[in-house]
Amino acid sequence: MMRLFWIVYTGATPERVATTLQRLGAPGWTRLDHAHGAGTHGRVEGTRAWPGEETVYMAIVPAERVDALTDGLAAEQQRLAPGERLHFAVAPVEHFQ
Repeated sequence: MMRLFWIVYTGATPERVATTLQRLGAPGWTRLDHAHGAGTHGRVEGTRAWPGEETVYMAIVPAERVDALTDGLAAEQQRLAPGERLHFAVAPVEHFQ
């Protein structure tokens, strides 16, 4: 079964996520720039009141690569500079074509 990685990065170097996905064997990904939202660290809306933007990555990954990607993204979280954020979720994929 395949898994969907949903990754939200806030910071100056979003390409670090793509580099991590590639290094850990993700077969591909989609990147969405200039995302806005709200979460555990407050609002990110690209305004003066709530500055910043997020980059969202989505990757469909074979189940046998999930542990390596999860561990690698968790390690990447530990290397972030102050003010950067990286959150991710993993969900089952019933069908991908």
